[in-house]
Amino acid sequence: MAPLLGSLLLFQAMYPAAAMMSSSRTTYHEYALNLRETEDTAQVLHNIADAVYTITISVGGEKLEAVPDTGSFDLLVFSSDCKSSCGPVEKLYNRSLSTGHKQGQLRNMHQYGSGSAWSMESYDIVSSGSMWAHDQLFWEVYSADMPLLQMGDFQAIVGLGPPESAVKMAEQDAKEVREELDNLRSLGEVTPMQEKIASNCFALVEVAKQARSLVTRFGLHSFSICLGAESGSPGRLVWEDSPPQNWPANVFRTIDMKAGEGDLFWSAEMEYVALGAMPRGHPGAKRTPVGCHDGPCTAIIDSGTSLIVAPQGAAWQVEQALEKWRALSGNCTDLSSLPNLEFMMGGMPFSLPPESYVGDIHGDFSNMDPALRRFLPHLERHTRQTENDWPEYDTCTPLIMVMESPAEERPQWILGMPFFRQYYSMFTVGPGSAPWRRSAKSMSFARADSACRPTISQDFLQEERSHGQERRMRIDVSKLRLPHWVKMKLPSLHQV
Repeated sequence: MAPLLGSLLLFQAMYPAAAMMSSSRTTYHEYALNLRETEDTAQVLHNIADAVYTITISVGGEKLEAVPDTGSFDLLVFSSDCKSSCGPVEKLYNRSLSTGHKQGQLRNMHQYGSGSAWSMESYDIVSSGSMWAHDQLFWEVYSADMPLLQMGDFQAIVGLGPPESAVKMAEQDAKEVREELDNLRSLGEVTPMQEKIASNCFALVEVAKQARSLVTRFGLHSFSICLGAESGSPGRLVWEDSPPQNWPANVFRTIDMKAGEGDLFWSAEMEYVALGAMPRGHPGAKRTPVGCHDGPCTAIIDSGTSLIVAPQGAAWQVEQALEKWRALSGNCTDLSSLPNLEFMMGGMPFSLPPESYVGDIHGDFSNMDPALRRFLPHLERHTRQTENDWPEYDTCTPLIMVMESPAEERPQWILGMPFFRQYYSMFTVGPGSAPWRRSAKSMSFARADSACRPTISQDFLQEERSHGQERRMRIDVSKLRLPHWVKMKLPSLHQV
């Protein structure tokens, strides 16, 4: 991690671009002070094959690697009771080694895009960096069907979604279960086991209402995530960041979360997604419309998703543009001649460079979770069998997952890890519907520098890059993570 700024002159030398933006000594001073504050609560995000990032946390004094996930809501800890289905046992949480562990009565099931986990209500001391919480609720996983865990890359998932959404999710699940249970009772077909499972589901609502999320227990007003733009580089998570209003005016752009619209995730309205330069006073600038032109879409900002997720039509447009570029002798050793992916979000322009949607795929496709394959239908078109019957991937592979939203909902995009490689993203919470709960208030974004720190910038669109600049991502297909909510629906009581 870079050393703290020791003086104004050193700051000006290290950040000449910032110096050009403003001649105000106060601006430099404010910027340097805020950088110093973020160092105090920052943690390194360890990069695993450009597909998973983890921080080190402690549960009951045991060090675990955890995925910080803005697309989920609970703290999951994988227990040694889970044995081999959760990865190497020696890396997993062992409650017998903790003097602070307490066990509750309830059971739960969490479904992620990469699989399912069955857990029990537990409490222990949880810390991360300088933050800590006694008797923190977490879900201790005793069984899992998540092939990704076999790698042993992480032993916990830290849900950082809007804290009050955990209650909304539990209430939605309970409503569906109650309707199904009433139907079974009316038919005289309900079993004692179904009654027991339904009772547990209803009790989970009360737990969610009374529980304090890790964000709340850490006393946070905001947290920030940034991922290094270079392949293999680490990232940073800042637990209690300096609020956007404390930074110079041209560092952050803020999107307020709209209350009452039913959104469960960190999300914003998205429009005019296109490949190519957005018109900046040049009506003739070439653009290839990709999506969200006939009406707004919803963009979900999800640090737990490895790639960008888009509707089928948008993904097809990107693939076609890539094929045309390759036909004109496009060379993936140099992506600088590919267009940026540009869009409006919250009424403001954003832009992602070509390495956000094109890159190298490697790893064993045959062992990929079958549930994941259907989100990458184009991947098989970019593979070929070698003499040893091992799949080999093109070096120019579209790095976009495909997902269709229900017809009655807006089209959804998920801006996963590629977004965090370009934008330092701050999530702000405030008072919720109960004194002990926090609710989502706003998201703020800044252009990130090479050390994953916010920079002073007049323009959120990516600058043109020179030819020969090499920044392709190398994604291990076996480590890809889908959004939490892709497979989160509870199984039917009829299946019990």
